[in-house]
Amino acid sequence: MKSKTTDQLVKKRLLIYLAFSFLLVWIPTIVFQARGGGYESSAMQSILAYSMLCPSIGMLFTRWMTGEGFSMKGEDSLKLGIDFSCKKWIWYVAAMLIPVVYYELGMLLFYLILPKSFDPSMPGELGIPANTVWMYPIAVITQTCMFSVGALGEEAGWRGYMMPKLEELFGIKRAILIGGVIWGVWHFPAIYAGHNFGTDYFGAPWTGFLEFTLSTIFMGAILTYLTKKSGSVWPAAFLHAVNNGMPSILALYCREERLTGIWAQSPVNILIREIPLFLMGGMAIAALCRKPAELPKN
Repeated sequence: MKSKTTDQLVKKRLLIYLAFSFLLVWIPTIVFQARGGGYESSAMQSILAYSMLCPSIGMLFTRWMTGEGFSMKGEDSLKLGIDFSCKKWIWYVAAMLIPVVYYELGMLLFYLILPKSFDPSMPGELGIPANTVWMYPIAVITQTCMFSVGALGEEAGWRGYMMPKLEELFGIKRAILIGGVIWGVWHFPAIYAGHNFGTDYFGAPWTGFLEFTLSTIFMGAILTYLTKKSGSVWPAAFLHAVNNGMPSILALYCREERLTGIWAQSPVNILIREIPLFLMGGMAIAALCRKPAELPKN
């Protein structure tokens, strides 16, 4: 049974971590926007790239300040170790392929609902020969996993540090919800600036905030599941990196300028594409919340 003192220490570490992770990102982003900086500027893109490292920076600061230590593997560790025993390599492979599955299913659903957005000539206009389109996901997986420093910068903080503490304090069910909301809110200044959705859409920026937070809740569940099954944050970092690269063949055929009305609103069409992600996230939540089978009584 946990002591009250233990809970207080966990809360203290969690709050220090969140303070560092948020302030390191929110202050430069908000100040830059207040001074008239635009989303497409190189300075803003540099801030966004730097921000992906901040959860890890916050985690390292917190561990140093509170004397938590820097062990690589095991309980309360950095979870940076790699262990392929007991077929754990499967979770690394799955992490690279899961984004391909939910992106392709999402685009298929999108075209079924909005067939006029499909244009067979789009890859050619993008300079991609038709006979090499099938290689696109392979290129994305290879490139993003090789250069997954940014994704690791987030996942070593969110999945490696925040989620275990939230689970210890609130249990896994509420931890998934709270952690997903925290992760979403952390992105709000960037979304306000135009990240993912642009700025010219109905209900901006609130509808963007809402849709993105739904994404972080369900994706966070998948990332948490992979971290637990592998005992490492590396699969989560790989999935996060591949996801950011959008490894979809079908997305190459999309001509969004054909969309009108509500369908042209970025939060709406992104929501449609992410329905498979939500379903897979729901499966991860169900698996995480499943009670272990009780041993038969003698």
